[in-house]
Amino acid sequence: MGGRLRVNTDELRTVGGAFAAAADRLAASQPDAPLGDAAAAVPALQTASACQNARDTVATQVSALVSGARGYGAKLHDAAAQYEQTDTRSGEQIRGVDIPPPASR
Repeated sequence: MGGRLRVNTDELRTVGGAFAAAADRLAASQPDAPLGDAAAAVPALQTASACQNARDTVATQVSALVSGARGYGAKLHDAAAQYEQTDTRSGEQIRGVDIPPPASR
């Protein structure tokens, strides 16, 4: 049959935390802000409208990236917890099996 399944739940949590931290840094970076500033600097020009549209697009895309990264990080944390719970339950079930002694000959 196949090999052993080994899961490092601490590593899953570490990577999950890294995704959450990256999402926080991305959200804090506000990459759409310069486009809003550019639009405000030239309000009477068509450039302002183009900058505003670009700002809205960037903001929407960054929001989706932040949400995705946070969600993936949370799923990694959940996977670690579920693996540990399953492992614990399985171990308890195995320990609870009454194994009869070998039959004498």
